[in-house]
Amino acid sequence: MGIAGFPQEFADRAATILGHGLEVSVTMRQAGVSVRAGSSTEAAARCDQAEALDGRGPCIDAMDHGGRRVIASVADAPGWERWSRQCVEEGFVTAAAVPAAVTADVAVALNLYSRAPDPWTPELLTAADAFAQLVASAVGLRLELAVLEDSTAGFYRDMSDAVATERAVGAIMQTNRCSADEARRIIDSASRHRNVSPREVAESLLRALVVEDAPDPADDDPGLP
Repeated sequence: MGIAGFPQEFADRAATILGHGLEVSVTMRQAGVSVRAGSSTEAAARCDQAEALDGRGPCIDAMDHGGRRVIASVADAPGWERWSRQCVEEGFVTAAAVPAAVTADVAVALNLYSRAPDPWTPELLTAADAFAQLVASAVGLRLELAVLEDSTAGFYRDMSDAVATERAVGAIMQTNRCSADEARRIIDSASRHRNVSPREVAESLLRALVVEDAPDPADDDPGLP
């Protein structure tokens, strides 16, 4: 159930197919929460994780506004300081974010990172757009199957609010490589901004992103029983 590991395969394939030495991450935005779903390199993963934890960056901006973003110089990207610092630390000089809508509430994006200046030819960006649409189609199909499976099994109906939220915390911890406290802050922030309960945010995330062997938040938080 869930999208599991296939965004990782898409990130690897995108890096190979698009060429130009690009390093690629796939990010998904669901219920107001952004998670890095797969990356072709650890450097690209760290940049997307910095963006997801900060809640700001070109990928999130592209998904929120439905348009491609090309950042000529990552060092000079205004308003995205955490992401920008991470990019510079990894040795990237330019980047592009290419979004695609899945549903009204779900979007994906390719974050493309380059260590060489200005590889963004019209042909490359057109190919990236097509690849982002392919990822969105695959995610949409998997979400439809996940909802059908949930309806059949009553999977979430019998799950308490606390259990659902803690499972979502574990999934966010693994995908964004963050602490339990940071994951809970992400869920709480999405809940406030969208005026829905943390349970609704958690359930929506769990349908979209079920991670195998997700860590137990209690292992990261000695205050939990």
